[in-house]
Amino acid sequence: MGCTMKFTAGIAAASLMLVAGGAYAKETTPSAGTASYKPTVDDWVGVNAAVDNYTLGLELRDMARFDKAFWPEAKIIVQPEPGMKMTIPYKQAAAEPPKPGAGGAPGGPGGPGGPGGPPAPAGLPAGGVNAIGTDNPPWHLSLSHHFEFQSPTRATHYGYFVSVYPDLKTKQTVVGLPGHYDDILEKRNGEWRILQRATVIGVK
Repeated sequence: MGCTMKFTAGIAAASLMLVAGGAYAKETTPSAGTASYKPTVDDWVGVNAAVDNYTLGLELRDMARFDKAFWPEAKIIVQPEPGMKMTIPYKQAAAEPPKPGAGGAPGGPGGPGGPGGPPAPAGLPAGGVNAIGTDNPPWHLSLSHHFEFQSPTRATHYGYFVSVYPDLKTKQTVVGLPGHYDDILEKRNGEWRILQRATVIGVK
């Protein structure tokens, strides 16, 4: 009896969290409209697969998997800090972090390899450094996912992330600035992929 009540209470709490998360995603996602489409199980699996392909493609240094996260014309909007914004082709997000003084979005705050941003999939070039001044590749921690479906072929995703930079020599880890993803996903020929991703550090 006690186990059943705990299980029921857990399901109720999880349901409330899902409802609250969906409402928050709707408020903060510019592309979100009135959700009138009831997604299938395949839709849920498909949007999660697209987001996972991005994260795992980076972490596993697997460009084929990374490519499967995006449609060929997909863009990534990088906002490393309030008031600063740049738009890049999605493939540029997989570029190596630049060496000191090289400039550019990758390796900068919120950019691939930067503090708070996603890591570069190929690691660091010989003699290269990341945005915090070390040669340690970051670990990308994806913290949550909120999806909303607008139609059979259109959905949005809102998710949080943070990057950490472990140093095995010093046994210390630097934590990057947290941020969130704001995505538009599109379904084509039965497959969901990201059409546009905004990577935002801190508040909007």
